Amino acid sequence: MAIWDRFRRSAKRFRGAFVSSPWLEAPDRDTRGLLEAYGRIYSLFGICLRRATAISEVKWRLYKVATNGKRTLIPDHPILTLLEFANEFQVGSEIIELHQLYSDLVGRAFWYIPKNKLGVPGEIWLLPPNRMRIVPSQKDFIQGYVLNIGSEKIPFTKEEIIWFPMPDPLNPYGGIGYAQAAAIELDSEDYAGRWNRNFFYNSARADAVLEYEDTLSAEQFERLKEQWRAQHGGLSKAHKIAILEAGVKYKQIQVNQKDMDFPELRKQTRENLLFTFGMPLSVMGITENVNRANAEAGDYLFARWVVKPALTRIRNKLNEQLLPLFKLNGKAELDFDEVVPETVEQRRMSAESGIKAGYLTINDARTLTGWDPVPTGEQLLLPMNLFPTPIKSVKKSFTEEHKEAWWRSYILKAEAKEKVFKQVFKNLFDEQASEVIGKLKGASKPEDALFDKDKAVKTFDTAFKPLVTDVFEDSAEEAMKQFPLDAVALAWIAKRSLSLAKMVNGTTVEQLRSVLAAGFAEGESVPKLTRRIKTFYENGYEWRAPIVARTEVIAASNEGALWRYEKEGVDKSEFYAALDERTCDECMGLHGNVYPTKEAHGLIPVHANCRCVFLPVV
Repeated sequence: MAIWDRFRRSAKRFRGAFVSSPWLEAPDRDTRGLLEAYGRIYSLFGICLRRATAISEVKWRLYKVATNGKRTLIPDHPILTLLEFANEFQVGSEIIELHQLYSDLVGRAFWYIPKNKLGVPGEIWLLPPNRMRIVPSQKDFIQGYVLNIGSEKIPFTKEEIIWFPMPDPLNPYGGIGYAQAAAIELDSEDYAGRWNRNFFYNSARADAVLEYEDTLSAEQFERLKEQWRAQHGGLSKAHKIAILEAGVKYKQIQVNQKDMDFPELRKQTRENLLFTFGMPLSVMGITENVNRANAEAGDYLFARWVVKPALTRIRNKLNEQLLPLFKLNGKAELDFDEVVPETVEQRRMSAESGIKAGYLTINDARTLTGWDPVPTGEQLLLPMNLFPTPIKSVKKSFTEEHKEAWWRSYILKAEAKEKVFKQVFKNLFDEQASEVIGKLKGASKPEDALFDKDKAVKTFDTAFKPLVTDVFEDSAEEAMKQFPLDAVALAWIAKRSLSLAKMVNGTTVEQLRSVLAAGFAEGESVPKLTRRIKTFYENGYEWRAPIVARTEVIAASNEGALWRYEKEGVDKSEFYAALDERTCDECMGLHGNVYPTKEAHGLIPVHANCRCVFLPVV
């Protein structure tokens, strides 16, 4: 049902009449006052519209998320149609644009999401924040919402509204927009503009007074006033010479525009507003002290610190409150196309540093900077002498500088793999937490709510095995061009994955049993137990995921590297510790030790969070 059906009894317009006069008292910068300021103060209008337009141009995507964290694009879905065609009068970009204006001006926006006959969202309507009131609840934080249209009050349930607040340290139900934070600057800009306008009417106030020694009669006063107005009133009669008769003295009292220095005041106000909204000068078309280099930097800063954070705020809210209203098979998430551009200089520097550090091939660097690959560009180069890295060609040129470069390149790749590991870990933990919470209602003791450990081990093993395989294969990549993974390598991968799945779930089930026992002993209700379980899994992810990811990636990387060394005929391998302030004494004691390659398997990781590697001795 369209929102206008709910408004049909109210013929009042949202925006009331605004009474203007040459001089107004200080405007009321409440919610309505801030919204009205947008249409009256040109600098605020320009800044807010530029921000809103950029944010509304984004392309939204829907992805299906597998257990291992891999995302698959869903090209067509009702939620994508909803975000493109919000309602019968507005497209999605208009909703996003107005949403951002509300957010920037008053710090909050309200989306009304009515459902269609299928029970899923059918429209999106943006409600005016100056007319919305949140109804607090002691139990659920928010009981509902009320829209005030004149004397009519339209209630909404909390499920019908998606509330987008900007942070407000003093009011959890409020929101502080950029315009509210810059209210003083807006007043200065408003008053300065009015003063300049009125200067052309009557110099903004009386330029002078006419003094008489005697008291004027009413008739004399009216005659003098009319005479002065006829001779000097209006723009066409400015600066004419006045001839005063006996007894009249002219006394100048006006401060002129130059004395007031309004141009400098307005320039400073403009810069203060741009600072508050985080807007680079070049994005607003201001060319003072702007060249091509800092214009590109301005575009980057605008995209990175203005557009992307605003889109991220919208995306997170939609994934949390809009997406669950649709019937989706499996885990899915909304996201937007990347909006942060890389400058030509940034790409060149990334390519150059990648080649010198040994983690980009020449063709990788050429592709990054827009050049076509070359037949001889598939090799990695090591720093210093910049020689190719296939192990057989290294010979005796492994200096200490080369070893450190090898380690740094190794760790850079490992850190990229860790991110994938952590995302998979989070997905598995989220699903497991949902399983436990789902069992709470019928549980009479802690054991009733525990997850199925055997099933969980299989699920985790299935998710971990492709990750362990990917890391192993990545480290063994050069050798795999000639040799496929053999039974020994596949057996190690299977054993490591299963062992990891058992370890993670074994630890989880014991800790979870204690958490549930404490809650049952306190006689906690299902909502309290639910919060307890969510906290347990959230805290568990925060400290366990980084440790598990780092340890398992390093383990699989080293095993893949040792397998590669064996296939390429490297008989000995050197233990190389991370040489920085985070290196422990245990690893430092092993630094530089040389082992037969066949006997080096399983020595790394030495401990959880280990960052050591094996280098080939050639």
